[in-house]
Amino acid sequence: MANLKLKLLLAILPLAGKRKRLEDLFRFTAAAFDRELPDLRGLSHADMLLGYARFTRDEAERALAGGTAPAVQRDLHDRSLRLGREIRSRLPVRSRSDAAAALRFLYRTLAIDMRVDARGEVTIRRCSLAAHYPPEVCRFMSAMDEGIVAGLCGGRLVFSQRISEGGSCCRARIKWPEGEHE
Repeated sequence: MANLKLKLLLAILPLAGKRKRLEDLFRFTAAAFDRELPDLRGLSHADMLLGYARFTRDEAERALAGGTAPAVQRDLHDRSLRLGREIRSRLPVRSRSDAAAALRFLYRTLAIDMRVDARGEVTIRRCSLAAHYPPEVCRFMSAMDEGIVAGLCGGRLVFSQRISEGGSCCRARIKWPEGEHE
């Protein structure tokens, strides 16, 4: 069970700027692709999500076709790793359960229904990006998921099933570091 201070923070944070978190993520991702941030003024959260899905799909496909995929994936992973560490440093994350709660909160910004248990079993039943990502783009963009999990949880994320590849849900496992407690 997540600690009380973390629960309170995660209950209050949605009031503090879901839109800003999505704008920050958009800016961060555009920088990794070495692209200008699209104009987001006046867009609703739903329109920003759609724009993010299309932008990341188009840029990932460009990187895959242009031979820059490995370098861009490393940049996405490294930036996400730093972001995960920054988030962990700002939240009172003291256990696997705390890290799982923070992860669920972050993914809600992208309208991704993520469940994580203390053993590290991850299930994603709904993903706003899956309908826009072909399998190769989903795998490419998973560099961000892997970085966030490494930074926030200290573990390694490994997918075994994806919605974009025809699965009824995404399944993954966080391989927690040795000695990390529940």
